[in-house]
Amino acid sequence: MGARDDPAFQQAYWRAFDKTFGDQNAHMVKSMLLSKVKKADTGDAEIDRVCLGLRMTMGWLAEAIERTALQEAGYENAEGEPPKKKIAT
Repeated sequence: MGARDDPAFQQAYWRAFDKTFGDQNAHMVKSMLLSKVKKADTGDAEIDRVCLGLRMTMGWLAEAIERTALQEAGYENAEGEPPKKKIAT
């Protein structure tokens, strides 16, 4: 199971997304990204489509949001220590 399928990662991702764009703008940005991307190579879920859309438009920001979510969900550690959870490839 990959990180995107983990509910802890999904919750952390949406928290980081909302914090990045703010409560009022996050819904608008999410809607715009979902309207642009109908299918992602990683799946059809909302999170897959938003991640791809954000990577296509603002790759550096997508990377920052994903890294924050991975750290919060326990997949990466900010201090460079091994992850708390094993990432399945």
